[in-house]
Amino acid sequence: MDGLAIWRVDGHAVRDRLDVEFTNGHHHFTRRYVPLEEIWLDREPPGSGEWRFWARHQLVERAEMAAGAPYPTALVRANRVERAERRAAEPPRKLRRRLLGAVDRRDVWLVDGCAVRTRFHLDFTLGGHGFRYRFIPRREIWIDDAVAPAERPAILHHEAVEVELMARGMRYADAHSRASCAEARFRAGQAECRLAP
Repeated sequence: MDGLAIWRVDGHAVRDRLDVEFTNGHHHFTRRYVPLEEIWLDREPPGSGEWRFWARHQLVERAEMAAGAPYPTALVRANRVERAERRAAEPPRKLRRRLLGAVDRRDVWLVDGCAVRTRFHLDFTLGGHGFRYRFIPRREIWIDDAVAPAERPAILHHEAVEVELMARGMRYADAHSRASCAEARFRAGQAECRLAP
């Protein structure tokens, strides 16, 4: 692929040690720590085959940015390609996999992240809630099944902080920023998130 190497990396380790904002995939133009001739893709649920969509997205986005397109333009073009490929390849699947418990009176569901991205929103990554995504009920938090069980508490902590701030009226960008800081503290062992059965 034009001298590019595509690596499937341990996103949990990247988020723990380097960048709490690392998502499904990145390249040098979106994350400077990724070497220039590499694309990094996070893990996926076993058997989902979703990495091919992420790879195509990153290839298109990286090529656009390498040619001088600003990130928002490159993102729109890559999303268009990814969305078309997902819709052509994916049969309908059940969204919710299982109830994990509850946090602050909100049910926490493990969901089929690939199905959510295919049906609703390409940028659904790691987790979300109804104040961020209209397709999620307000009394729920969804955790992507691509998130390894060991990493779920950190993602849940982020979502629980973010949804509470947004429920109080804070805008998403500000709530996300605060939740990312809270998640970084959680990953460093400085905070706790309890999941009620």
